[in-house]
Amino acid sequence: MDIKEIIEGEFGLTVHNVIALGQGLDSIAYLVNKEYVFKQSKHDEARISLKKEIQVLNYLKGKLTLQTPDIEYYSEEYGVCGYKEIKGDKLTPDIYNDMSDDEKDRLIQDIVLFLREMHSMPLPDIDGLEWDVMEDYKSDYDALREMIYDKIPDKSKGYLDDLYQRILNDGRIANYVRALCHNDLSCKHIIVQNHKAVGIIDFGDAAITDRDKDFVYLLEDSREEIGREFGLKVLECYHHPNVDIPILKADLNDEYYPVEQILGGQARKLDYMYNEGLSKIINI
Repeated sequence: MDIKEIIEGEFGLTVHNVIALGQGLDSIAYLVNKEYVFKQSKHDEARISLKKEIQVLNYLKGKLTLQTPDIEYYSEEYGVCGYKEIKGDKLTPDIYNDMSDDEKDRLIQDIVLFLREMHSMPLPDIDGLEWDVMEDYKSDYDALREMIYDKIPDKSKGYLDDLYQRILNDGRIANYVRALCHNDLSCKHIIVQNHKAVGIIDFGDAAITDRDKDFVYLLEDSREEIGREFGLKVLECYHHPNVDIPILKADLNDEYYPVEQILGGQARKLDYMYNEGLSKIINI
């Protein structure tokens, strides 16, 4: 069934028009009737994640200053949910650069308020929400050794062994503050209107995990993100006790990306993604 048939058949909402907003590896989003955003899962694992996301959003309802998706429609069978669109634009470097200094400061304050509200909440009892960072790294290491060690040169094996030794023996990574995290807080998930933050979207990766995960993308230097200087201002406003640690984790996140490509490509049967990550490891 296409999204129009699902919406009309499952929810009784007459669909006048549908516009595809974009898609990722796990879901595709549509704007329906110029009013509702509907999110459709692309595979079974994404359906499970969507169920968890909705539980998180229901838990957060009424607890945050910025708007978050308020789920009105949900089908577990089809892996589809719908909510009224949070009006505004996704934050971009161009939008940020067009802001006045006062508007930039206010944006940072609003993001920090969101993070402080999230990180100070009592941890909800939601199945599958807990993410142990170190256990995840160990699991990845085991999977890589089984999956690719017979395909890569000794130099690449040595690099991966060294990478995981650095990670697994670093107390700055292992000893973290647990909190409820958005866990994918990037520019594209921050909604602004008239140069002011109004909402946060896409809680599909939300987890109870290392609170520093919420600073990783804000510290990223890329075309999509504002840049490290912006992330440092967020950390300063947040009054993080040791900014060197989230910086370390942001740098590690960049280095770790080929591993995520290999494991994610294998799990989703996306050969281009798997091969891209494998090529990077082989050519290190």
